[in-house]
Amino acid sequence: MLDADPQSSASLWADLASDNNDPLPFEVVPANLSTLTRLKPAKGEWRFIDAPPSGRVLETAIDVADFVIVPTSDSPLDLQQAWATLKAVSDKKPAAALVVRAELGTTAFKETLEALDQNDTPRFETVIRKRQEIKKSLGWNPTKLYEYGDVLSELIKEIES
Repeated sequence: MLDADPQSSASLWADLASDNNDPLPFEVVPANLSTLTRLKPAKGEWRFIDAPPSGRVLETAIDVADFVIVPTSDSPLDLQQAWATLKAVSDKKPAAALVVRAELGTTAFKETLEALDQNDTPRFETVIRKRQEIKKSLGWNPTKLYEYGDVLSELIKEIES
């Protein structure tokens, strides 16, 4: 996991988990424009880059990625930002929106999926539900992945096809 987001939330999560004697099962490495530019292809391993929503670091992360996951919530503002990112990616790499913090059964959720589908936006079928347990897991190695396991299965299928 490469943490290229200025918020450093992935690094914070890993540091807190280590402090709690519950380390993550993978390394989280701080990254920036220079380290991303020098990144060599990794054979036989997965790398995830946590990137900011815009700027040169995001552009460089897209350049070195094999697949780009663009998270969005079921908020119209988030959806607009996701579309802007997907538009920037579409000519360069395969990408898909991932709906996160979704409140199933709400009008906002329904309208978000309808908007994505009506605009032929590539998206994961799996959505990540809004859960207090996910919010509370900061600083711990999660024992339950909820819908994220299904997202990984979709990602593997997409990359292998």
